[in-house]
Amino acid sequence: MTASKGNGTQSSVRLATGAGRPIDIMNSVYIFGYQSILAAGSLATSVGAGESRQLIPARLEGYVRCWSAARSFRTNETKRYVYTNDWRIAERVAFATLTPSCSKTVNGVCWRIPTDRLADLDFREQGYTRIEVSQNISPYRSYELDKSVPCYTYIDPTPDPSPTIVSQSYYDMGRMGAASISKQVPEFLADYISSTEPPPFLADDLAFVFFSGDGHHLWLLEESDSSLVLLHRFALPQLIPFTRDPSESLRHVTTGLEWLDARHRVLPEVSDNRRIPSGMIRDLLLAANGEDVSASPYWLCRLIAADSAALPTVRLDELADDPDFWIRRAVQLRRAASPASSYSQSH
Repeated sequence: MTASKGNGTQSSVRLATGAGRPIDIMNSVYIFGYQSILAAGSLATSVGAGESRQLIPARLEGYVRCWSAARSFRTNETKRYVYTNDWRIAERVAFATLTPSCSKTVNGVCWRIPTDRLADLDFREQGYTRIEVSQNISPYRSYELDKSVPCYTYIDPTPDPSPTIVSQSYYDMGRMGAASISKQVPEFLADYISSTEPPPFLADDLAFVFFSGDGHHLWLLEESDSSLVLLHRFALPQLIPFTRDPSESLRHVTTGLEWLDARHRVLPEVSDNRRIPSGMIRDLLLAANGEDVSASPYWLCRLIAADSAALPTVRLDELADDPDFWIRRAVQLRRAASPASSYSQSH
């Protein structure tokens, strides 16, 4: 998909037309995406710009799209869903996956990427297993796939069929993406609907937060258009990094939340944005003024406090027993860092 426009609406889908620079066949693969990757801007910044951004609408035989990729976020190292009214962590949320079905064919898009970008995509799709589907994939009429290039997709290796909530915004990413593609492939949306099992529960009060692959950047995702807000840049990497330059930095800042983005944060006293509690804004203002927010009821503020070199040792010791895994991890990293480490460097 092309990147989202500044007004927050999705831009038109750029399907393959035969133009553009070809990727080296020996060093490229197709990725078959069937849900969030359909959304504008989503895959582009997970794998980098690459040599070609053109999508090929395709069908995968023998599968149906369902919502049994359940995730627990209480101890997840890199990502979490939070309830927007108070930023409590959502215990369990389900995502899309594919399940075998002899009589079904699921649709999606194939994107050709350099093989050296697969590590970035594997990081994005943690919890999923990448499998080859080259023998079962076929393009829509008037489109072509290079049969010499392998095709992969991601599925949950241990799906959980028990009913679990699905984020309304995440669900809409696939549905709206399919509707956009249907402007050029008329049957695409109908195929999407017919090959998708209905989600058991939809929740419209969830927000998605995640770390970049460098371990330094914590982001808030706007799922409707894949735009982002940088919540914090950590002095110490919070996970083992595999990249120095996070591709998320290429995305647009979410319209209306520019004031929250750490790269140019100018916090108001209050906000009418329903995703950001007024109490959290208050504590972020205190943190920005150098005050101690280690006792904040909001995990984000306590996490920022744990990353602050100015936090007194006694307060750091208290955070070592915090119920939030990310905060305990941040304390452990600070304690393990030597005085000569990069921790003393400014953010």
